[in-house]
Amino acid sequence: MNVASCWVDATIGALRPLADSERAAAMAAYMKDVSPFLGISSTDRRAAQRQAWRDCPALASHEVADVSLRLWALPEREFQYAACDLVHRQVRRLPAEFVVDPVQRLLTDRPWWDTVDSLGTVAISPLTAAYPQLLDTMWIWWESGDRWLVRAAIQHQRGRGERTDLDVLFTMCDRYADEREFFIAKAIGWALRDVTRWNAPAVQRFVDEHPGLSTVARREARRGLDRARASGAG
Repeated sequence: MNVASCWVDATIGALRPLADSERAAAMAAYMKDVSPFLGISSTDRRAAQRQAWRDCPALASHEVADVSLRLWALPEREFQYAACDLVHRQVRRLPAEFVVDPVQRLLTDRPWWDTVDSLGTVAISPLTAAYPQLLDTMWIWWESGDRWLVRAAIQHQRGRGERTDLDVLFTMCDRYADEREFFIAKAIGWALRDVTRWNAPAVQRFVDEHPGLSTVARREARRGLDRARASGAG
């Protein structure tokens, strides 16, 4: 058995016995039936993964990609979540190219906010911070017209705090400021809300300069601005 197969088989063997059909139906309904579920809580799933992966051999970066793609191809959503957890464990060793392939493919395979945002947290944010040249890829996604790639691009700097490139962020938000597509508007709102933690005046200027800012984005930005004022940071 090759290394990738060991990880995939171990994950399947750990998770499938934990399936709960009643919980699975509720989880699938919550996620608008984008995918079937096994019905495993995140706590139980991660505990099972840790145990199953303990004896698996070390992975090279190309093997991380292979395992991620193979887990993603399985029907139940928990396997996509497992792939995200695996990437999170390995991300410090991954090359810049990982964002283009496989992450871009994963973003657009049965996409919904859960997997798109998870990939943002475990792969896109840390790898774009580590490899500044990936900003070119973010601009390509931003211009793609695909709502999930646009969402991922807008959110790619989340978690950087004061190291956020506000010129890039505000430029990305500017083009889609009046966008009514919910998942893009929400991404803008969250990005703006994050910035209010350390630069509320910049967010206030952006909001003031964009009277057509979508209601969803404006609401999230306003929450951050209200919080900043309440804490005396605004």
